[in-house]
Amino acid sequence: MEVRARYREGISFELEIRGHRVVTDLPPDKGGKDAGPSPPELLVAALASCAGVFAALFARRNGLSPEGIEVEARARTAGTPMRLEDFAVRVRIPGLPPELEGKARAFVEACLVGQTLRRENHIALEISA
Repeated sequence: MEVRARYREGISFELEIRGHRVVTDLPPDKGGKDAGPSPPELLVAALASCAGVFAALFARRNGLSPEGIEVEARARTAGTPMRLEDFAVRVRIPGLPPELEGKARAFVEACLVGQTLRRENHIALEISA
């Protein structure tokens, strides 16, 4: 999996992901022009969309319609070192029978982004001219 980020202007970047393009920037109060979501917002969005994909897969595998599935994700900013923490995800699957709630929870908890955020990771950083 690879993403390329290329400088655009100000402090915004264009991301290229499998031929798709996404612009990221910061809001004006942080020095940007708000040309797109901020990198931390994209991280929380990745968690929300991953949970949504897994909820839709679960629904289909269990004979439910994925129509109307909604996901809300949030995290709070903590300091020293500055980071996101206390991630929370709320998934609504319309028509989910109570007896399938535990199974749905286990399935959605398996989402790749959520599993990644639950683990301590190492980031190899290389800087060149």
